[in-house]
Amino acid sequence: MIVAVACVPQAPLLLPEVTGGRVPEVERLRTAARDAVRAVLDAGVDELVVLGGAPATRTYPADAPSPAGRLAPTPGRRPEADALPVSLAVGRALLDRCPVPWLLEGVGRDEPAQAAAALGEKIAARPARTGLIVAADGSARRGEKAPGYVDPRAPEADALIGDALARADTAALLALDAALCAELMIEGRAAWQAMAAACRDTAWTVHTRYADDPFGVAYRVATWLAADYPRAAAS
Repeated sequence: MIVAVACVPQAPLLLPEVTGGRVPEVERLRTAARDAVRAVLDAGVDELVVLGGAPATRTYPADAPSPAGRLAPTPGRRPEADALPVSLAVGRALLDRCPVPWLLEGVGRDEPAQAAAALGEKIAARPARTGLIVAADGSARRGEKAPGYVDPRAPEADALIGDALARADTAALLALDAALCAELMIEGRAAWQAMAAACRDTAWTVHTRYADDPFGVAYRVATWLAADYPRAAAS
């Protein structure tokens, strides 16, 4: 059963090997993401599942190679065949010194809502007290320097997602339009829909920890803590 959730961005800049030196905007984002993961661990979980968009729906090995080579490819050099997608690499990077077992689950970025939901239901059926770390981004079309330049529809779509995350509105997340999300370069759609299916039968206390678009991509950090499950220390 899912008892705690951390939503974090899948921003490649959160990977230590990408940024190099300290970037203030990245450090604020990284601090918020780490605090969110810590809140999930403090809920007394027995295990963590890291969930993020991937080329296809599958489980990745814990020691899969970093995707850094694919972010800045070298001519003539082929990337590792089993390299982690960026979302799962970011999630893994936030698990430094994690005290509980963890698993990396990729959901196909193009999966329809029903297929994404099926993965979420599978994760929710795990018998242990499970914490879910969901690495997902909103639109990448929020400014002239954004990866997808400007799309005037992006702010409204991101506001809808932000409101759904802030209210734990799983129905709104499951209803996200896949075609529109693809046009707006909303990379987190399938992961959020899997999360929504995993979490839809639980009452949640939500804390939004970060909401901004410093690089033209909508980043949000939030925690959902289940109100109906006591912490392990108190059980």
